Amino acid sequence: MRNLPVAILILALAAALGGWALQRALLQQPLSMPAAPQAPAFTAGAQRPDPLLTDLDGRPVRLDAWQGKWLLLNFWAPWCPPCREELPVLRALQQRAGPRGLQVIGIAEDTPDAVRAFLKATPLDYPVLLPGAGHPGLAFGNTRQGLPYSVLIAPDGRMLKRHYGAFTALELSAWLPPALQ
Repeated sequence: MRNLPVAILILALAAALGGWALQRALLQQPLSMPAAPQAPAFTAGAQRPDPLLTDLDGRPVRLDAWQGKWLLLNFWAPWCPPCREELPVLRALQQRAGPRGLQVIGIAEDTPDAVRAFLKATPLDYPVLLPGAGHPGLAFGNTRQGLPYSVLIAPDGRMLKRHYGAFTALELSAWLPPALQ
């Protein structure tokens, strides 16, 4: 019985030493984490990508459906306060510049049900699509992966400009080319 406390002490020291050695070994090994998707750099004048998008019913939609038009792609989400604040500005732009060949397209980053519920309460007069497979925002150069994010595409398919954050009416007017004023 006199050796029991000594045995417990030796076991405790061995466990502590083993734990210390294991911790040192683990800290010296690099952590492997899955790589985040990489966004291509945004290059003004580059041809736009053609990611798969879907409508709210899951049907595939391609941007080629609006070939020959100016496109303003706006990545947003119903849960995003700056996105919601910007919607009236985009709605007014569509009404004003639509006859001049502009098409605003919202790409909503949420579930179809959440987007439908939002649009029922806040109707928009331009198409709202959902991201298909992959990360379309990244494909259009949203390296910060923030919302809202907008890209202006010329009728010939060249990406001209991008904008991080919500637009005010004044900022949007200054950002657009004269043909859409």
